Formats: sequence, structure tokens, C-alpha cells
Amino acid sequence: MNTLEILKSYNRKDIHICLSSDSNYEPHLWVTIYTILQNAKSNKKYNIYILDGGIKHKEYFYKLIESDKRFHIQFLDMSNQYISVYESRHVSKAAYYRLSILDIFKDFDKVMYLDADSYVLGDINELFDMNIKDKQIAGVKDSITYEIPWREKKISYKNYSGKALDYFKEYLHLSDSKLNNYFSSGVLVFNLKKIDKEKKIKKLKELLKNDYYCHDQDILNLLFDENETFLLGREWNYFNSGPVLKPDEFFNDEERNNYLNGKISPKVVSYVLKPWLKENLDKPYVKEYWDILSLSPYYSDVKREMESNTKWNRFKKKSLKEKIKYLTSIDAIEKYKSVLKKLYGSKK
Repeated sequence: MNTLEILKSYNRKDIHICLSSDSNYEPHLWVTIYTILQNAKSNKKYNIYILDGGIKHKEYFYKLIESDKRFHIQFLDMSNQYISVYESRHVSKAAYYRLSILDIFKDFDKVMYLDADSYVLGDINELFDMNIKDKQIAGVKDSITYEIPWREKKISYKNYSGKALDYFKEYLHLSDSKLNNYFSSGVLVFNLKKIDKEKKIKKLKELLKNDYYCHDQDILNLLFDENETFLLGREWNYFNSGPVLKPDEFFNDEERNNYLNGKISPKVVSYVLKPWLKENLDKPYVKEYWDILSLSPYYSDVKREMESNTKWNRFKKKSLKEKIKYLTSIDAIEKYKSVLKKLYGSKK
């Protein structure tokens, strides 16, 4: 991809923020950028680069920042990138766009990446200016490093079937040290001046020949080892699913204290539990999302879609083959067992 246009306005003193989205995540991207603006305290220039997989209303984003001269938005067309990558669950090819940061921004010193469904509560400049020393990438530990239900979850896709923890150890071949440092791809800082881009891009091309259950996140963790990774504090990628866990569902005390004992105050919330799904309306930071969305041009459409997008309606839309596959899946069987245990377990 030609980066000349980006480089024309490049200034290493500016803040460089990258996000990616297609039209499906467009409303949530609007919320993310709105919260970035609301909490920006620095007088620096905030350059927002959107890796664009088909955003329909770019004018909404230009209008959003027009009154704040510190902000600049640039859309980079990614519609012809990552055409054949593995997509599943809520993850589309737009999630893979962040992998192109190594190439698109190769002449930058540093670029920060945020997921399009983030809720920002602090000044993002604080993260951008953080000294991550000689490390090549910075991120926050993923829930596989602390959440027992995720570790024990039975997963199944075309390349692997079994327990999630075994997938990371046996399929990805992660050592205990690397597994303990496995990071989420939702909030990242690329220390580009320290990365051997040519070497990493070559390895990336090899990794993309395979399909991974955790998509681009697995790829990034295989691309950068634990010695190249700087671990950020939980406040920079606070999963809204964490506070829903029970005390005995945490693998370590630190994260239990982070989420259940209020050890940290979130600066970026990642919506693991999607706020636009009706079943999540009572979950943490969902009200805050809807408060901001109500100020956007997307509010009515998202609300209308939420009302009809129930679990039952999603199931009814599946083909007969998909319904049978779902009803006989490992996840469904585990749910049946859980329900039966609740119904009959107490009668023993």
C-alpha cells in the first residue's frame, strides 16, 4: 500500500492512532472516536487513521471532529486486503487490518491501535507517550492468562477441537512463559523504530497461510515473543466481561483484585460483551455506550437492530444445517449439562 500521502503530514511529535472498521462496526467506531475526543487533554495534534473496510458515512466522522482543530482523520482503503482470511463469530476480515500497520506505517516511530468497539475514559496521549523501552509491541494480557472459564472452554473449528488451554499450548505451541504473556490485540502500541519490519512481514506472510481460532490476535502473539513484548497495565484494556466473573473464576489474584476489588480505574474499556446485543444491556459499561451512541446519527438504526437481534431470532435465521450444527456443538452440549446440573444437582 502506498504510504506517501500519510508521510506528507507525518510529524513524530504528533499522536498517531489507528483503528479499523467495516460498515458493520461503523456506529461503534463513532462512539470510540467520540470518547477519544472527549478525554483528549494534550495540545498535540491527534492523527486518526481509519483502516477502512467499507465505511458508508465518512461525513459523520469528519463532522465529529470539525470543531476540534487538534484532530485529523484519514481513511485508508483496505477493501481489497485480507480477502480470504478466516472469519468466525463476530470477527470479520477488518480485524486483520491491524496487521498491515507494520507495512503502512513502516516509516513512523510509533503507532497506537484501538479496537473499533472501545470506550475511552482517559487521555490516549498518556498511552502513546508511555516509555516502552526497547520492546517492539505493547499490549495488555488477554483473559486466557487469568480466566478459568476461558481456559476450560471447549472450542471447535476446522483446525482444532478441544479445551481452549490445550489449543494455546498444543496447537499454537506456546510455552508457559509465552502463555503467561499472551496479549490482547484490542489495544496495542507498535514501537516501529525498534521492529525489523522486513523480517516480521516475511514471517507474517507465513503465519497468514494458516487459520487461527483467535484470528489476528494469535498471529500477533506468534509474531512477537515475550522478550519483544511490553505488558501494559489492565487499565489500558479493561474487558467489560471481567466484573461479571465470580471470585473463584480467576486464575490469579491480581486480576481478581483489578476487577472485583476495584484495584484499577479503567482508561480504555473493551467490549467483550457487546453492548448492542439485547442480552448484554445489564452488563458493565453498556449504559455508557448507549449514552454516547444516542448522540450519534446511528442511534435509531442500532436500537432498531438490537430489538430484533435476539438470541432466538438469530437462531431462527440459521439454515437447518446450521441449526443442527449449533445444537450438537460442544458449546451447546456444555450448556445442556449446566442446565441439567442446576435442575437436578440440588436434589441429590
